Amino acid sequence: MRHTLLLLLAGAFAACQPVPENEIERDEIKTLAVTGVGEVEVDPDRFVLSGAIIKRAPQSGGNAAREAMNAVADVVNAMQGAVAADTDLTASDFKFASVQTVGVKDPECLLFNREADRTNATLREGERRVRKRVCEDEAQQASLTFTFTGGPPDAAGRALAAFSSSGAIRLRLDGYRIDDIDAVELQAGERAIANAREKAERLAEAGGARITGVLDLNAYNATYDQRNARPPSVSTGGAGESVSLIESAPVDVTEMNLEAGKQVVSAAVRLEFIYE
Repeated sequence: MRHTLLLLLAGAFAACQPVPENEIERDEIKTLAVTGVGEVEVDPDRFVLSGAIIKRAPQSGGNAAREAMNAVADVVNAMQGAVAADTDLTASDFKFASVQTVGVKDPECLLFNREADRTNATLREGERRVRKRVCEDEAQQASLTFTFTGGPPDAAGRALAAFSSSGAIRLRLDGYRIDDIDAVELQAGERAIANAREKAERLAEAGGARITGVLDLNAYNATYDQRNARPPSVSTGGAGESVSLIESAPVDVTEMNLEAGKQVVSAAVRLEFIYE
């Protein structure tokens, strides 16, 4: 696709003062290489969220791993239900990773063993080593990560609140998506070419010369730069016990109101102009 954009951009300036190949002798012509930049501000079409679901079940009695996985499934169902209930929220992609389960050791036992290692590392001659304990699993933990892509862009705050209320943690607004990004990048490229020509003409005029044509398009690069405030990240210190924004004191996530803002797509081109 980038190759197609390069060809389209080449056509954008080839019609302006074309230089026939049979009239060009590279050893005789004078050239000026200039880099031009262009930017286009556009409203995004979708937002992307990511997060995790972590649930624990006590080891005593029953199948703890299955109970933890069932608890994760309940959160998934609640999240999907919240999306379906919000008629103004559309989901274009909802991906879940495989559920992972792991045993959770007794934290007091783990702390004892850590202190034992520290003590044993500083023993003097004749002192007895501290015997470490065998830590048993006190619970089973099930976890999975997910990515949600939806719209409209300004509904990201509502989606974060809905997922948090459903039991998801480590929520993050990863950014925004522009559906017709190729067309926007092409527009930015056209502006970059115009910028390069303006620079070349001013430089040539300052040197007592004039631009007579374009010899070559040496490089073209388009970038999608999200020039908006850093997205907030929702984190927790455990399995969903304390949800808070990292950059501030704990807040009510349901009150979050995020505006997407304009997204900036930029492009840079390097043109070689002929002057006399």
